[in-house]
Amino acid sequence: MPRIIFELSGFFFLPFLAYAVFLMWSEKHPRAAKRVLHAKALQIQALIGLAFVVAALLVAGLGDPHKTGAYSPAVFKDGKVVPGRVQ
Repeated sequence: MPRIIFELSGFFFLPFLAYAVFLMWSEKHPRAAKRVLHAKALQIQALIGLAFVVAALLVAGLGDPHKTGAYSPAVFKDGKVVPGRVQ
């Protein structure tokens, strides 16, 4: 679960990283930046980030093959570990 949260937070923060790159670009080109920048840029980026997270959840949920059946846990047999599996 922590891995999933870490990966999805990357999708959420991607628009904010793009905004930081935009701010660095705007220092070099202030006239062009004024035309692009909107008053609600952070709110729009939060919504875009949320859309990325939802899309990533859908892709992960729909693209993952569904395993059905009983789970057999790993066992120690004849001095070797037999890995667990879904039957």
